[in-house]
Amino acid sequence: MDNTDFKILDELATNSRISGADIARKIHLSLPAVTERLRKLDKSGVIEQYTVRFNSEMLGLKLLAFVQVWLEHAGASKARLYLTELPEVLECHHIAGDYDLLLKVLVKDTGELEELLSNKIKGSPAVTRTSTTIVMSTYKEDINIRSK
Repeated sequence: MDNTDFKILDELATNSRISGADIARKIHLSLPAVTERLRKLDKSGVIEQYTVRFNSEMLGLKLLAFVQVWLEHAGASKARLYLTELPEVLECHHIAGDYDLLLKVLVKDTGELEELLSNKIKGSPAVTRTSTTIVMSTYKEDINIRSK
């Protein structure tokens, strides 16, 4: 990977629907050269997925929270599988520290958060304890690192 590849990735991170022609124009490269580089980035696995970001507030999903989850060793793998399949769970990370998992969850309101915590997350037999932090404001949230 070189600087030109990173320029292409930066353009895709800003807008995954950008055309190859628009990328070529912005980074001053020919369309065939951009197309070939995109093919190589795809094939090598550097680009895992082209995606879209929704405006969660416009969808009525206004409460973002982080949930720390403690698990019993027995049943932990089933619990991880169960938790990652919940549609409200955006991210699930195995953490080194006091707790086992860190979940990033998005719901409509505190009622939905209570339902998620009480009936779904704590309903998993291997979950022994949770602690929740509600996000008041988000100042930066990217899904990819940028080279700029």
